[in-house]
Amino acid sequence: MIVFAVCISSIAACSSSKKMMKDAHVLEKGGLNVEAYDKYNYIYSNSSNAEARVGMKRMAQQILNDKMQIAQMKCMSENYEQALIAFEDALAFQRSNSSLELTGATMLEHSGKECKGRYIEMLYTDAEIFVRNDDYENAHSLIRKIFAIDRNNQKAKYLDMMCDILPHYNAGVLAMDKGLYRNAYVYFAEVCKIDAGFRDALRLRDETLLKGSFALVYRMTMNRSVSDVMEEALAAMIKGKLLAADNPFMELLERDDLSAIYREQQETLAPEFESEKGAEAGKLKRARFILSGEMVNWEYNVSPESKSKCDCYATFRINSEKVNCYQLTQSASAKATYKYKLLDAETGKLYKSDVITLQDSDAGKYFRYEIMKKLSLISPNGMRDHEVNLAGLQNPEINPLISEEDMATKMYEFVTTKVAVAMSAFRP
Repeated sequence: MIVFAVCISSIAACSSSKKMMKDAHVLEKGGLNVEAYDKYNYIYSNSSNAEARVGMKRMAQQILNDKMQIAQMKCMSENYEQALIAFEDALAFQRSNSSLELTGATMLEHSGKECKGRYIEMLYTDAEIFVRNDDYENAHSLIRKIFAIDRNNQKAKYLDMMCDILPHYNAGVLAMDKGLYRNAYVYFAEVCKIDAGFRDALRLRDETLLKGSFALVYRMTMNRSVSDVMEEALAAMIKGKLLAADNPFMELLERDDLSAIYREQQETLAPEFESEKGAEAGKLKRARFILSGEMVNWEYNVSPESKSKCDCYATFRINSEKVNCYQLTQSASAKATYKYKLLDAETGKLYKSDVITLQDSDAGKYFRYEIMKKLSLISPNGMRDHEVNLAGLQNPEINPLISEEDMATKMYEFVTTKVAVAMSAFRP
């Protein structure tokens, strides 16, 4: 009985397999390659039917051929993005059926690479046209597409660099033609950062630096109402700030040259300056501008100390009626005026002048406690009745009043920064 049941089951399975094979043949004859492939694949997976595997390979080959043909047609019509997607789809299908040993894999890879190369060449040509027309945004967009396909493409890397260089280079040339040497210097310097050997960018950068540079001396006009120490400190800080600004166009000359430069200035203002000797002296010293500054006034005032009672426990953690606690406050104010002017060292022409004023204030706060002392007897515990246990004493946070020296330092920083900013913005 069991043998009979097994035979019946085998006959049924065989009959079902034959029916599916017949259906697969019908689908194949009808040109439904994908459906036929799926049917053959199912039969072979469940019964290891050799005929089904042959049919599966036949359909897989046809499907691969169709996919490759679609990809090639898209590439020929220059629909490159869709063509590359189609080639990738065909390659993925071929890899998933590598056990079937399908033919055409080598040609498929070759065709895909060729199509990719044609697409890259088209993108590069169009990007190059955009660069020539100074349309760097669109050029960058196409170059990004090239990198998405071939991130190590050397031609695209070079063109991408040109998109960064040319806008700065062209802007530098334009600024130089207009005599805007500082702007031109910035543009050419940027080009040199990217490629110091590009055209004549290095030479043009140095030329703009030479044409836009000027020599400057600083002179502090002494004021009897202000201490010499303060004037000298401020002068030193101004010179230090100008040097720290790292302005390549400005050369700050030493103080030792100042007397000679002022003599030159007086000579230039004299009628006989038209002589060659006077002009030559000015050239030798190279000082084109004089920055003259004067500390007009400095006032630092401290108010009388103000005293008021405060809570001893909250302030010092002292809990005793024998102690008085006080808060002491004091305020300080500072006023300063500094004026400067920028003169042409040869003609005395005034280029710039300004008055810088500063008003600042500060408040100080600290605390004090006082034990009330009086004559008294010694108590049984050995302490006088005016003595206080300070074991738990805590010192409150204080706010010391700023000193005149520190207030002056703040003033120096304020003034020197203003002067440095003004000089940085100055264009001869």
